[in-house]
Amino acid sequence: MKVPLLKQIRHIFEAGAVWIAFIFFHYVLPFTTSVAFGGWIARSLGPYYHLSNRARRNLRKCFPEMSDAEVEKIVAEMWDNYGRLAAEYANADGFWDGKTLKNIEIRGIENLKKIQDDGKPGIIFTGHIGNWQMITLAAQSVGLDLTQMYRQANNPYVDYLMLRCQKLAVKNVITKKKSGPKDLLSLLKNGEHALLLVDQKMGEGIAVPFLGRKAMTAKGVARMYINQGCPLLPARAERLHDSQFRVTFYPPIDFKPRGDHTQDMYDLLLHINTMIGKWVMERPGQWLWIHRRWNDS
Repeated sequence: MKVPLLKQIRHIFEAGAVWIAFIFFHYVLPFTTSVAFGGWIARSLGPYYHLSNRARRNLRKCFPEMSDAEVEKIVAEMWDNYGRLAAEYANADGFWDGKTLKNIEIRGIENLKKIQDDGKPGIIFTGHIGNWQMITLAAQSVGLDLTQMYRQANNPYVDYLMLRCQKLAVKNVITKKKSGPKDLLSLLKNGEHALLLVDQKMGEGIAVPFLGRKAMTAKGVARMYINQGCPLLPARAERLHDSQFRVTFYPPIDFKPRGDHTQDMYDLLLHINTMIGKWVMERPGQWLWIHRRWNDS
């Protein structure tokens, strides 16, 4: 379908701004300065952006006892983390150059090895916490290449750059188009491993509590585990300070289905949501509260 001229012009100007920002953060500023500057910009401007009101609503509904000052502190921390993450996105070689892993502490490497060496496909799942891309870099450092789903940008020129940045940290990328889930399933059936972020709202999912409130939750990981016997490995990347991270690979999920498929799906997804919710509560300033995670967000 032909793109209207005005939309094409807007795309060109948007892409120009994004490309200039990428060059500035990747080529002009030193790595540590780039990340610190990204955090400063985001925490200075982000709290005034309209999406911050959604973050405040989500926080107050999840934590009704939280004071206004505590809410504002978490909103500022969220934007700081997001700004740093954006700068880090353009500087993946600051963590992994193909030989040496820098600024990432790995825990639970023995759990990663379990799914790496078992001869089966595997799914590592996480949430939008800290900088989740550190998980793919940590896995690469021990020789495990992951496939990751990628949501295409609406602007094709921006999408080209974002996909290039994504491929700095992930060996194989599948876009979230109509054939995306089928492509991912095909790779898993061929014994590959994937990283999936499972903490976003899914209209076609099922309602499962998350942080004490019912949230539509994607069924894909539960279906792969119950129907295909695909191992599920929880992982999270915590920002310790600046651009220092801890990536933790937890023991693979050990869930025994009872034979009631609907209830088994619900129980497994509740287990997963509870785990991710615990991570969020431990470091609330590192989760993206601006998501429409709940119907009343």
